[in-house]
Amino acid sequence: MSRYADVHKNTAGPGDARPTALQIVRDEGLEGALTDKVFLITGTSAGIGVEVGRAIAATGARVFLAVRDLEKSKAACSSFLKPGQVDLIHLDTSDMSSVRSCAAEFLEKSPILNGLINNAAIMATPARVETKDGFEQQPATNYLGHFLIFWLLKGSTPEFNSRLVNVSSSGHHASKIIYDDFQLKSPDAYNPFKT
Repeated sequence: MSRYADVHKNTAGPGDARPTALQIVRDEGLEGALTDKVFLITGTSAGIGVEVGRAIAATGARVFLAVRDLEKSKAACSSFLKPGQVDLIHLDTSDMSSVRSCAAEFLEKSPILNGLINNAAIMATPARVETKDGFEQQPATNYLGHFLIFWLLKGSTPEFNSRLVNVSSSGHHASKIIYDDFQLKSPDAYNPFKT
């Protein structure tokens, strides 16, 4: 990856030559090279998730795109959706029954998982929202759902060194975890940017 370092020293305008995920796949000669691998990627309706899905699909791997809004993801990923190679599965990481259903559907379609990329997230919801499971929506979506899907699918990882990637941001540095009020139920605990 160091070959990219010199060409993107200026990341704020002219001279920004940072590669896309797809460009790295091509540069590394990985197009069609992972046809025996299976990936599950959460949060592929926009942004990073779409580009990661596109890049992993280019490797020839079997890819499951796990999303809350199937129609939005179908539109965003239409250029690389291929039934039997790249498919959508419904997943709402804030709803633990949806997480369990997604894991069950995945296991019906593939007994093996080589890579799990936890990308789904929400941020800065204007008010505290409690899920039907009793969790505050942001931690449920961004942490608990991903933790559960990992535990439900970890038995499907083969001897091949499987990978777990948790996509994050530096946003968690804005606030400390409130261990004695993790669900943020006290009146002043919720802050859309510090949850």
